[in-house]
Amino acid sequence: PYSPDLSPIELCWSKLKQFLLSREARTLEALNECMTSAVNYITAEDALNWCNHCGLFT
Repeated sequence: PYSPDLSPIELCWSKLKQFLLSREARTLEALNECMTSAVNYITAEDALNWCNHCGLFT
């Protein structure tokens, strides 16, 4: 069975969606700017924590 709570990519998408919703981009230009900012919003530490949370490095 598939469990989204144990998938690091699902945790990443959740954080990314939260970021984009908080920016309230309503135009294509604003969305483009938000997506550019989002690249730097997800950190290597985030990825490591998600993998640890999901038990990938135990």
